[in-house]
Amino acid sequence: MRSAIATTVLLVLLAVFISAGVWQLGRAGEKYDLRAAFAAGSIVKVLKEPVDDADIVEYRFRLIELSGRYDPDHQILLDNIVANGRNGYQVLTPFSTGDQTVLVNRGWLPADADRTQLPAIDIASSPRTITARINRLPVPGIRLDATGIAATDWPQRLLYPTREQIVAALGTPVPDYQLLLNADQADGYLRDWKAVEVGPKKHYGYAFQWFSFAILALIFYVILNVRWNNQHKKSLTVKDENE
Repeated sequence: MRSAIATTVLLVLLAVFISAGVWQLGRAGEKYDLRAAFAAGSIVKVLKEPVDDADIVEYRFRLIELSGRYDPDHQILLDNIVANGRNGYQVLTPFSTGDQTVLVNRGWLPADADRTQLPAIDIASSPRTITARINRLPVPGIRLDATGIAATDWPQRLLYPTREQIVAALGTPVPDYQLLLNADQADGYLRDWKAVEVGPKKHYGYAFQWFSFAILALIFYVILNVRWNNQHKKSLTVKDENE
């Protein structure tokens, strides 16, 4: 009975540990693919016009060159973005090409210790040509129910806004992605763009831990069964001697 229970527990633990390890290996593979796509985006042909939302997977991390004007009066501060160990904002500025408005991420800047004081992010609305990289809008690990945005005070300080929220605030359609302004472009802030924040090596480390747990569970199972078998043999020996 004891051995049957131990076997059941072992099988459950092995299933959990091995599944978690395989999942981490899959995540590591995904991170490698994203890094490869990020690197490839710099060497393929530069796009000259915004892409459709349906094509974001195909064109993610591609470089794009657009001419137009920034809208300095309707900017968004993406809140709670950490860089170099400090909390701050990424500045999301609408950019009108004439036919379409896109969202340009001009980079990160630190938040003031007084959270009521917003950073100065003024920018001229003069015509210009920018080069940027296509990427998804930032998303949280778990998104709570979306709340409306009051389009009265600008710049807006928002935490992981959806495209629908941004459209409602701006009053104009925008694609469901952002453009990461190149580091060599003017009127930007800290722009150390990466394909992923957590590299594949960390996932390999997590996978190793889960597989180690599986091996340890198997070792403990063997040790316990050997001990129980020895105890059983001793009890049989004593019983035979008493008879």
